[in-house]
Amino acid sequence: MSFAPWAGSQELLASAILAAAVISLVLHVSVRLANQALSQHDRALHLSGPPVHVRVRTAMYIILAVAGCYAGVQAWNAVQWQRAQHTESRITEALGLQRSAGQDLVRLAALVGHRGADRQAVDELAAVLREEAARSLALQKELDSTVWYRQELAQQVADHRAQWRHEWARLSIAAQEVLHLTVMGGDSPVPERVTQVLQAAGPALTATDGLAALVHRATEQRLQQHAHLIKLSSFTVMLVLLGVAFIIIEPTTQTLREQYRRLRGQSRELARLAMVANRTESAVALTDRAGQVDWVNDAYRRIISADDAPAVGVSLACALVRHGAPPAEVDALLERARRHPHGAQALWHLQNGAHERWVEVDVRTLDPDGRDAGLVMMARDVTERRRADARQRIAAIAFDSLEAVVITDATQRILQVNPAFCRITGFSQEEAVGSTTAALLKSGRHGPEFYQAMWAALQQERRWQGEIWNRRKGGEVYPEWLSITAVMDEQGTLTNYVAVFSDITEKKRADETIHNLAFYDALTGLPNRRLLMDRLTQSIHAGRRHGMCAALLFIDLDKFKALNDLKGHEMGDRLLKEIARRLQACVRASDTVARQGGDEFVVLLNDLSGDAAHAAMDAETVAEKIRDTVEVPVGLEGFEWRVTASIGVSLLTGEATQTVDDLLKRADLAMYEAKRAGRNAIRFFDPARQAEVEAHVQLAADLRHAVAHDELRLHYQPQFDTSGAMVGAEALVRWAHQGEGLVPPAAFIHVAEESDLIVQIGDWVLDRACRDLAAWQSGAGAAPFSVAVNVSARQFQRDDFVDGVCGALRRAGAQAHGLVLELTESTLLTRVDEVIGKMQALRAMGVRMAIDDFGTGHSSLSYLSRLPVDYLKIDRAFVHQMHTQRSDAVIIRTIIGMARSLGLGVIAEGVETPAQKVALEAYGCDALQGYLFARPGPAEHIGRRLRGEQLVDA
Repeated sequence: MSFAPWAGSQELLASAILAAAVISLVLHVSVRLANQALSQHDRALHLSGPPVHVRVRTAMYIILAVAGCYAGVQAWNAVQWQRAQHTESRITEALGLQRSAGQDLVRLAALVGHRGADRQAVDELAAVLREEAARSLALQKELDSTVWYRQELAQQVADHRAQWRHEWARLSIAAQEVLHLTVMGGDSPVPERVTQVLQAAGPALTATDGLAALVHRATEQRLQQHAHLIKLSSFTVMLVLLGVAFIIIEPTTQTLREQYRRLRGQSRELARLAMVANRTESAVALTDRAGQVDWVNDAYRRIISADDAPAVGVSLACALVRHGAPPAEVDALLERARRHPHGAQALWHLQNGAHERWVEVDVRTLDPDGRDAGLVMMARDVTERRRADARQRIAAIAFDSLEAVVITDATQRILQVNPAFCRITGFSQEEAVGSTTAALLKSGRHGPEFYQAMWAALQQERRWQGEIWNRRKGGEVYPEWLSITAVMDEQGTLTNYVAVFSDITEKKRADETIHNLAFYDALTGLPNRRLLMDRLTQSIHAGRRHGMCAALLFIDLDKFKALNDLKGHEMGDRLLKEIARRLQACVRASDTVARQGGDEFVVLLNDLSGDAAHAAMDAETVAEKIRDTVEVPVGLEGFEWRVTASIGVSLLTGEATQTVDDLLKRADLAMYEAKRAGRNAIRFFDPARQAEVEAHVQLAADLRHAVAHDELRLHYQPQFDTSGAMVGAEALVRWAHQGEGLVPPAAFIHVAEESDLIVQIGDWVLDRACRDLAAWQSGAGAAPFSVAVNVSARQFQRDDFVDGVCGALRRAGAQAHGLVLELTESTLLTRVDEVIGKMQALRAMGVRMAIDDFGTGHSSLSYLSRLPVDYLKIDRAFVHQMHTQRSDAVIIRTIIGMARSLGLGVIAEGVETPAQKVALEAYGCDALQGYLFARPGPAEHIGRRLRGEQLVDA
C-alpha cells in the first residue's frame, strides 16, 4: 500500500508550522529591538492596546498549542496505521503458511497412496496434519481478536471465514482418513480416499486466497480512512495558522512601519548629534552594557588613542589602561559611574610613547533611571591648561622673588608691586599703587636725554634694560639694574609696563674692589702691571700719532731686602707705601706711577718733547728728582731707614718697531746697569752694550746644560691646616750649580720662561713630584697628603699637557687626588675656554687645581666663577702687610669670603709670625705655609715628617 498521501500532507504541514514559527520569531525580535531602540520619551507614543511583542508572544503560544494538538493526532494516526499494517502482515503470513500446509497435505497424501505404508511419508503426513490443526486454531484466534476491517465488511468477512473453515475441515478429514487407513490397514489406501483429498484441497486453497484478499482490502480501507483524517487535520491547522498570522502580521506591520518612521527620524537626529560630537574638542566614547566601545568621535583618537590601535570593539577600561591610566582607578571610576546618577570624574596623566597629555575624564551611564545600560565617556585634554596653571604659579612665585617687580598702566601709573619692591625702596604697597614711577623713584642723577633714549628704546624694541639710579623713601640714592618690558594687546596697543629691578649697591662695591684688585696694587694703591701695560700701550700709540716722545723709568729700591730681613715685612710694607706716595708727588697727574712687584716701581712720563734729546733731558730731570726724594730717610716706628733708588730709563720715540715688552726690557736692563754701577744711579738704555744680553744668553745655556745633566733638585715646603697637621707640601725647584751652589728659582726661572726650558723643567718637576707623592701615599699609615706643583703658562698651554699629567701619574703609580696643580692668574687669562677645558679634564681625573698668588694678578670674579678650581692661594705680600695695612687684611678677608661663597679652599703662603697665623685662622683660612712652620727641604724631610719625626729647620 502507498504511504505517499500521508507523507505529503505531513511535509506540507511541517513547512507551514516552521514558516509560521520563523515569521513569529522574526517579528518578535524586530519588535523587541525596535522597542529597545526607542528612547524613554518616545515610548509614550506607542500604539494603544497590548505592545506588539506581547501580541506576537500570544500568537506564538497559539501556534505552539495548535502544533501540539496536531502532533497528538498525527501520533494516534501513526499508531493506528502501524497496527493495521501489522495485523494484515500477521494474517497474510498465517494464511500463506496454511496454504503451504494444504499443498503439503495433497503431496503427502498422494505419496502415501502411491507407496503404500511408507513409514517416512506417513510420519510427515501426521506432522503436517498436526501443524495445520494448530495453525488453523491460531489463525482463528487472530481473526477473532483483531478488528482489522470496517463495519460494512463484517458480513462478508464472516461468510469468507465460514467457507474457509468448512473447506479446510473437509481437507483435514480427508487427509486424516488416508492416514488412518494407511496406519491401520498397512496397505495402500484406496484411490477413492486420495481422490477425496485432492478434491478437497482445491476449494480449501481457494478459500484461503479469498480470505487473504479480503484482509488486504479491509486494511486498505482503514488506511485510506486514516489518510483522509490526516489531510483534514493538516488543512485545519493550516487554516488556523493562516488566521493567526493574519491577525498578528497586519497590526504588527503597522506598528513596525510607525516605529521605522520614528527610528528613521531618530537616526537623522543621531547623525546630527554625531556630527556635533565629532566637531567638539572633547573626546566622546559610547559603550554597550559589557563595557565594549561602540562609537567614538574624532577627538577620541586624538586625545585618548593617539596611535593606530583600534578604538571600537575594545573594552573602554583596557583602552584607558593601555594609554597610561591607572588600572585600579579606571575600575573604580567605571563602577562609580554606574552607581551614581551624576557619573564619576577623574584626572589622569596618559602617555603613549612620546605623546604625553593630562586628560580630564567624565563617565556617566546612558540610562538615567540607573538600569543596566552602556556608558558615555567625555574626556578633555587639559595639558595646556595645566601648563598655563604651572606658568601662572611660577609667575606668582617669580612675582614674590628677591627682585623687585612693578606693573604699571600705559601712563606709568603703578598698578601692583611685589614685597621685594617695598623692601628695596622703602615704600609700602599702599604708598606705591596709584603713583607714577617718576614721581616716586626719580633720583635726579640722569638728564632728560637719558630718559628720552630709554623711552625711545621701549617704543621701538618693546624692552629696555640697563643701570639706573633711583631714590628710596628715605631720600637715599642707590644704583639698580632695571629691565622694562612693554605689554601689548592683540591689536598691538600698549596696555602695561612690567619693570623688574634689583639693588646693585653691593655689586658695584664688589666690582670696585675687584677692579682695584685687578688693576691696582693692594699695598700701595698704585696701578699694577696690568694697568701699566695698558697705559704704556696707549702711550706708544699716542706717540706714533702725535710724534711725541715718552719715557719709562724702571725703579728698584736698594737695601730694601735688608729692611725686610731686619725689621720684618710689615716695616717693609710701610716703607713701600711711603715711597709710592713720594713717587706720585714727583710726577704730573698725566703720568703713571705703577708698582711692578716687590720693591720695583715703574714711572711712565707722557707727552715729553718731540725731540729725543730734549725728551731724554726731561726724563733725566725727573729721575734725579725721584732719586733725591727716595733718598730722604723714612721715619718708621722708632727708627729711620734710608733707601736709594737704581733707575733705568728707556725712551719711547714712536718707532714702529718699539713694543711694550721691548720698552720694559730696555728699562729693566738699564736699571740693572745702574745697580752694577753701584746703585743709587741713573742709567739710560744703551743699545751698544750687549754684555748684559750675552750674559743672559749664557745663563740660558748654563741652565740648558743643567737640565740635560740632571743638576736640578726638588725641595718641598710643608703646608699645615689650622690644627697643625701637615696636609701637603709645595714642590720648589732648585739648581745645584757647580760654581754657585744651590740656586733658587728666582735666579733662573725667568730665563727658563723665555725659552722652551720651562717646559722641560716643568715636566721634570711633575715626574719627580709624582714619584715622591706615590712613595708617600704607599707609606704605612700615611694620612691624606697632597703635593702642589707650580705650572708655568707655557707648559700649561701645550696641547698634550693633560696627557702628560696622566702619564706622569701612571708611571709613578700615584693617586691623582694627591696632586695639586698651581696656576698663575696670567695663565688663566689667555684662551680662557681652552684653559677651562683642560682644567675640567684634569679635575675629571681627580687632580685638584689652585690659583697661585691670588690678588696680585688681573683675574676677575667673572673668570673665577667659570674656572674649575679647588683652592685660592693668597700671595705672601698680603700676609706680610695684614697687620700694618688695614686694606691688606680687608683684602684677605674678602678673598676668603669670596672663596667660601664659591666653595673653594684657601691657602696662605708667607706666614712668618704667630700673629699672622692667629689672624688667618680667625679669618677662616684652611691651610698655612711659611717659614713660621718650616723652610723648604729635600723630599726625605717630608717623609720623616710623615713618619712623625720632629725636624728643626736650619
